[in-house]
Amino acid sequence: MRPDARTRRTFLIAAAMIFAVAVIWLAILESRSYTRALCTKINSFGYHAAPSDFYTRAYGGNTSINEVIGEDLTEVIDASKKCGFEAEVEKVGKVELMLWDMDESRVMVVYLVDRVPEIVFIENTSTGEVSPIGPE
Repeated sequence: MRPDARTRRTFLIAAAMIFAVAVIWLAILESRSYTRALCTKINSFGYHAAPSDFYTRAYGGNTSINEVIGEDLTEVIDASKKCGFEAEVEKVGKVELMLWDMDESRVMVVYLVDRVPEIVFIENTSTGEVSPIGPE
């Protein structure tokens, strides 16, 4: 037994309304995400990054960037501070490493603590050279 035309139309309208609400809700959630905020900050330096460009490479809870890396961070701290990032490597919290492969030889490295970017720099993957983000 098939539903009549009025019932089908009602179901289609209800389904369309549910779909529209879901799309709007997703757009609102994505616009308020910390990766969107990160991209907005990075794009203020002349880049065109999208949240989908970044991928998470490492994660640690109740730790610091200094504990995660365990190396001399002077060079990356200086590069980050030149761009206005705090670079508090001893700050304890949820640490995430996010990477963006900008091209074949450069990667943007972002360390976040509690979803706030602390260290941001560009690394040349072939030479290991570190530089601040900014106009090229």
